[in-house]
Amino acid sequence: MSKRSLQPKPSPPCPYSYELKNRDGNVCLKAVLGVQYMVTLKKKFYYFNNPQTTRATGYCGNQTAVLSLESNEMYLEFTFVKKSKEYYTHKLRARLGPISVYDNNKCENYSYPETVNNEQLFKTTTGLSFKCKSQLVVKMSPNLRLKIMSAQFQPFDLSNGQFGKDFECWQDYINRIIPIIVGAIAVGILLIATVSYLVVREYRHRNYESM
Repeated sequence: MSKRSLQPKPSPPCPYSYELKNRDGNVCLKAVLGVQYMVTLKKKFYYFNNPQTTRATGYCGNQTAVLSLESNEMYLEFTFVKKSKEYYTHKLRARLGPISVYDNNKCENYSYPETVNNEQLFKTTTGLSFKCKSQLVVKMSPNLRLKIMSAQFQPFDLSNGQFGKDFECWQDYINRIIPIIVGAIAVGILLIATVSYLVVREYRHRNYESM
């Protein structure tokens, strides 16, 4: 099956690094991420991962920055906005295709251009880099979803072209805190059971002595 065709089974996308430089040649935007397009077609799911040949273009501004990722099969554009003490993705544009789909020995070409506007995706404190090990899913349309994996990016205020301190995404926080909560609950239940056992044993012992 051609590498440029949609695949019937998902495989984890590889995270690739992208950089933009300003007019002085300094790195002004840095990103690491893997992207998977998930397409719904005729009640079936198909998948496409961003290839290693993906090119990064765009620009850096004081209040707005744009990162465009493009290959022959796909296009993905992040528009970042900086306001006060935070920044976020204000607009996300995605295009997939024309790309082939093989089904029942037939080959057909499809295109999926979509845009999500006026959002506050991946909100982060200024000076920090957004980082998320968990899978992030963005619904572009009923037929197209983006899965962004192993992501880290910072479009403003880089120090010597390097990421700032990590800003943990909500999904990673939940995945980290849930085992701690479950463990604390388990310890609490065990402690209650132990105390209850000691109280009952002491009560029975006193009743035995009084007989």
